[in-house]
Amino acid sequence: MITKNDFLKILGNNILIGDGAMGTVLQGLGISASPEVFISKDKNSFKILPEIHLDYLKSGSNIIQASTFGANPVKLDTNRLKSEIKNINEKAVFCAKLAADNYKNSVDFKKNPKPVFIAGNIGPTGKLLKPFGDLTYEDAVDAFLQQADILLKTQMVDLILIETMIDINEALAAIEAVKKTSMDIPIICTLTFNETGVTIMGNKAEEAVNVLTDAGCTVVGANCSVGSDKMLAVVRKMRNANEHARLIFQPNAGLPEMAGGKTVYSETPEIMAENMKKYLDFRPSILGACCGSTPKHIKKIAGLIIT
Repeated sequence: MITKNDFLKILGNNILIGDGAMGTVLQGLGISASPEVFISKDKNSFKILPEIHLDYLKSGSNIIQASTFGANPVKLDTNRLKSEIKNINEKAVFCAKLAADNYKNSVDFKKNPKPVFIAGNIGPTGKLLKPFGDLTYEDAVDAFLQQADILLKTQMVDLILIETMIDINEALAAIEAVKKTSMDIPIICTLTFNETGVTIMGNKAEEAVNVLTDAGCTVVGANCSVGSDKMLAVVRKMRNANEHARLIFQPNAGLPEMAGGKTVYSETPEIMAENMKKYLDFRPSILGACCGSTPKHIKKIAGLIIT
């Protein structure tokens, strides 16, 4: 694990590179199950997931996310996997740690060492908080705390990345949960906005950047929902609202489209990198990608930073 202050020192004036989609790569291998179900049901996950993580590290990622996006108890319950919460979270972290260790023992790393971090990934519960849904804020905190506690007790997670939140109140519940563990660990949080910089629940990017920072996040930003071209407006709004915030942006590789019965994304690695080159003017701390992206996309994004 790394402390918040140590992580900030590493960020310094540098830009770290996140990873890209896990589900997209799995689908490309003919695996339609979510990563959490895949971990629970298929022993091949212990071979395939580390290989994908390793591909991202080789492509330039500094941060790889354990496949725990949907591994909170509320979300797992929709797949009747709530009783496996400990098993799924621990195995997902183990897969990421195996990849990180293999990479650190590689010739490439020894020639060109770089910071490598494992992020425990926390996604939404899939339910709306009251008054729009049935989930109370307190129950959301409890659910996220169960997951965060498991992730951090592995002692293999360097930071927590809360992402794809459409409701800032649910994001705040997740942040509170991580803080309740009393671990001095970096917290990264991203909401998902439309191209005008507003979430489905009406939260504005220019307001969210300050709310999330004030809540104790080390890095805040946006992920998913829109492609790299459309996310530029969100990048601009967040930076203009807070000159000093550490920002992270991980857009989709365009919008999903159906072709031949399969979901495809329009942004090639070259297009995505060209669009994200414009983000550099707004001094991001972390750049990565989300749905539709692959290690090839990350390699091109990393190329913007690594010269």
